[in-house]
Amino acid sequence: MIRRYFKQAWQLLKDNKLFSTIYILGTALAITMIMIVSVYLYMKEGNIAPEVHRSRMMYVATVEIRPKDSTQTGMAAASLSYQTVKNVFYPLKSAERVSAELQEYGEEASVSLPGQTENIPTVVKYVDAAYWDIFRFSFVEGHPFSTGEFQSGIRTAVIAESFARQLFGTEPALNKRFLLDSEEFMVGGVVKDVSYILPNTFSLVWLPYTVNPNWEERVFKEGLLGFYKVYILAHSSKDFNRIKKEIESHIGRYEANLTWKMDLMGQPDDTFTHSFRKGNRALDMPQIKAMFALLLIIFLMVPALNLSGLNSSRMEKRTGELGIRKAFGAPRSVLIQQVLTENLLLSFIGGVVGLIVSYALVFAAKEWLASSFLFYTLSNPSALISSSVGITPAMLFNIEVFLWAFIAVLVMNVLSALVPAYRFSRRTIIDSLDEKI
Repeated sequence: MIRRYFKQAWQLLKDNKLFSTIYILGTALAITMIMIVSVYLYMKEGNIAPEVHRSRMMYVATVEIRPKDSTQTGMAAASLSYQTVKNVFYPLKSAERVSAELQEYGEEASVSLPGQTENIPTVVKYVDAAYWDIFRFSFVEGHPFSTGEFQSGIRTAVIAESFARQLFGTEPALNKRFLLDSEEFMVGGVVKDVSYILPNTFSLVWLPYTVNPNWEERVFKEGLLGFYKVYILAHSSKDFNRIKKEIESHIGRYEANLTWKMDLMGQPDDTFTHSFRKGNRALDMPQIKAMFALLLIIFLMVPALNLSGLNSSRMEKRTGELGIRKAFGAPRSVLIQQVLTENLLLSFIGGVVGLIVSYALVFAAKEWLASSFLFYTLSNPSALISSSVGITPAMLFNIEVFLWAFIAVLVMNVLSALVPAYRFSRRTIIDSLDEKI
């Protein structure tokens, strides 16, 4: 039965080429626009290696401090000090893992080999040992530095695969030595390149932050501010509220004897919120989410309304056919099922076309998309080389994203066909045949 419906539907498509073309293009347009938005959002919050735990990650990047005495005025905002990280975040018991990154601003690092004068621009991250447990890097040589190496401040480094080739050619990089701003380091591990649109993991060199002479530096009032960012891995996203409450408890004890109080401005953030947070600017996430929801609704509704009108016009022309079928005993359900089968076939073809077009557009605009992430990700743009990884196929060709987009469009298309089909199928045989005459 289903096979016969599809054969009939295919024949009708060939007989009504103009209608079929318009319908397929309308579906393809909806899929294309939804896919472009979905791919952009997926790059912001999807589980993309090595950030494979984004769905249960939390972040603290900035803190504001104000005097407790209401008669005093003043406010300061910056990243966290090591003192704050040590007292508030490292002791968290409700989290699976906690990591901190020491951020350096305004300095462009460069690397050279012993005995050579050429300086190669690079990007450096200063992290702790827990960082390697939270993010899943793929090691091609060696291993990350251990907790013991981190605590002892041993000058060991993990470097990116492309940077290893740039430094050492085709030779194994493990245990080789290089100079970073005149300080000697040994390569302890080599990892596959990370895309530069992933702000929390992209780098060319990863070092223990204990090798940085400023790692315990704190600034401003009572040492609350500094240069650290915190990553928190929860056991589950259901634990987010519990972690926030524990952080509030730690802050209460930490600032009890201080004259300044901390404001995390709603942090720790989930991955989606964190991707939009820039410094201590006010962040209206409901408005941002509403904007994306409105975009998706528009991209769904506009083609659906147009296709509904197209279906109504087509059903008007087929009233005689429907009347004859009903005269020969065809029930209303069979007529509706036939129309839906034709619609499903057209939607499937339109979905495939839309998928191809959307990926072609995203691929063509990938440099523009990457640049929208790049400003807040890359501290040293001159360090990028031709082999640097930007938007990868894994970010674009995500079957889950396409399936959700296709299902949404399919539902709207079915409704746009079902409503006119149901309305016309309710007409009597005489009315249908009269209109044909």
